[in-house]
Amino acid sequence: MQISKQKAYELFGNNREWRNAIERIKGDVVYFDFMGKETYKSNRQNRLFHGLLQCFFASGCSSFDNFDEMRNYYKRIAGLVKFDGRKLIESSWSDVTSKNAKTTIDMMLRDMDISGVLGSSQGKKYEEILKNLNQWYEM
Repeated sequence: MQISKQKAYELFGNNREWRNAIERIKGDVVYFDFMGKETYKSNRQNRLFHGLLQCFFASGCSSFDNFDEMRNYYKRIAGLVKFDGRKLIESSWSDVTSKNAKTTIDMMLRDMDISGVLGSSQGKKYEEILKNLNQWYEM
């Protein structure tokens, strides 16, 4: 759906977070989509998971040789990578259960803390993720 930026201010401008988001949009048109809580939650979990993975790998603090190896390790913890005898079958992070998502993200956060991501070149990004983490856990 699309509406004018002015209409977006009228509808959502009273909320500081939304007003700031509208201000960052270039142009005069705002696009948005309606979704239920489960879809919204899944999208946020997906962004959190992949943001943490990128931060962890870019920090140089993980012991994995490449990004895919690290991603598959945490997806296995989440129950998203199965072996059928001859090949690996990988499911999307959006298919993870809330319980498995929380367990996996908690483990990744612990691993990031132990390996020293806060003291790395990605420390500021990691701090920002941690600062906003409660929003995900409150869902």
